[in-house]
Amino acid sequence: MCMPFSEEALAEVLGVRFRLSLSGCVANTPGGPRQGVRATDIPEPNGFAVLVSTGWKSLEAGFFPDTYAGDLVRAMGRKAATSHQPFLSLVSTFEAGGKRIGMKVNGSVVLPENGLPPPPWNQLELRVRRLTDATSGNDGDLQADAETVASACLALLLLLLPLEEEEPAGLPLFEAGLPEGACSTVTVNRYERSPANRAACIAAHGSRCGICGFDFGVVYGPLAHGYIEVHHRTPVSRMGDGYRVDPVHDLIPLCANCHAAVHRVDPPMEPETLREMLATRRRMTCRPDSRSHPVKPS
Repeated sequence: MCMPFSEEALAEVLGVRFRLSLSGCVANTPGGPRQGVRATDIPEPNGFAVLVSTGWKSLEAGFFPDTYAGDLVRAMGRKAATSHQPFLSLVSTFEAGGKRIGMKVNGSVVLPENGLPPPPWNQLELRVRRLTDATSGNDGDLQADAETVASACLALLLLLLPLEEEEPAGLPLFEAGLPEGACSTVTVNRYERSPANRAACIAAHGSRCGICGFDFGVVYGPLAHGYIEVHHRTPVSRMGDGYRVDPVHDLIPLCANCHAAVHRVDPPMEPETLREMLATRRRMTCRPDSRSHPVKPS
């Protein structure tokens, strides 16, 4: 039985949040029909879906590979050799936040403290579960919780997927988080282009600005729901070829204003410093100013 949430809305929100091409889907499983999302870049029957199901006061999102997705699963096993640290860091963050991660490789349970098993991987099960009252509440709460568990599951999968990186491209400086109006261009490298790193950061920290708390969806509604920019605490220009990004600790979601502000200095300002500056200015704004005089009505 399908749940009263929209798989199309789920695909739209996660697609905007992670900058991925996703479509909503309803799939028949041994447990009945389930709603979720598919990555449209990997066509059936060689791809996968992330499907959401209900339990007792809980929601669960799971990885469901297609019938002929064996090559994909084996490629994920090979990728795990270089992705295990960020993957386990994200698992730890999710579990600290109340989610439960279940994983099996080749039929054996994977315990995070033991690390990821070496290849070959022939079978993969991945589940993200969260306790919630939304299954008996209103549809809006259910939609939001479905987004939460599906987002977490997709973020973990992206760290394992053998994603192809596009060739570096010149982007306006503002697109890289620098002030609008700059006329030069910069080269975007693999650290900034990684949808896996972006997805993991947002899944771990949410889509509110980590400095001012701005939420695009609250202000602009469905048009911008889930949108946020991602900032590298370590400047990309200072990352060597062997640098491994930890999306949980190295990246932070920022609104466009705060992202531009931290880049007003070189090296970029620490987000915590700007957060304290902003808090100080807000406190000063709230104080009565003896120097100001209200305009008298004529």
